Amino acid sequence: MKTGKKRVRAGLAGLLTITMLLGLVGLTLGLCGCNVTLAEPEETLTNFFDGLKTKDEDALVFYAENEDIHMLIHSSGDKKQLNKLYDSVFQNFSYKILSVDKNGENGRETKATAKVEVSNADFSKVLEQYKKTSYDYMQANLYAGLSKKTLNAKCLELFVKQVRKAAKKADMNTETLTIHLTKNENYSWDMELTEEMMNVILGGLIIPL
Repeated sequence: MKTGKKRVRAGLAGLLTITMLLGLVGLTLGLCGCNVTLAEPEETLTNFFDGLKTKDEDALVFYAENEDIHMLIHSSGDKKQLNKLYDSVFQNFSYKILSVDKNGENGRETKATAKVEVSNADFSKVLEQYKKTSYDYMQANLYAGLSKKTLNAKCLELFVKQVRKAAKKADMNTETLTIHLTKNENYSWDMELTEEMMNVILGGLIIPL
């Protein structure tokens, strides 16, 4: 019985030793400046685009400075209507990573350029249609004494209606984006998100919120 306990202890000691050695190896690699990468550019791209499709705020928080991202996840108003808006914008959205090329200097891969094909419904005419319907509504209720809160809620409803109509029509646009990424100090990659990229991703949608 004692022999069995000794074997268990010896086994645990061996596992602890191996774990410590692996940790030391990782530490040594980091200290010597070796080109260790814990994540690849593809993972950053996938996290972002999948985060858009599923409204994963943990993934999108890194891009909250982008005006479109901020409006999509932080707009105030009726939550039911806002959820309908988000779901409609991305119900036809898809993407495909075509290529990723890494480069840098002195043998260190510090930058990457990706080609990503994105498809979405054409929302470019939504704002124009919304302006017309909201104007008609305002004219019809000019002397109704409606509160600002009521008017804002109705305008949001009218906008969402136009977005859902365009999403249902599903006239698709497909474009290829060129995306630049830079390796950060955490051995992962930061993606540059531009207004031009978001315009393509959102199918030309302009959100007046």
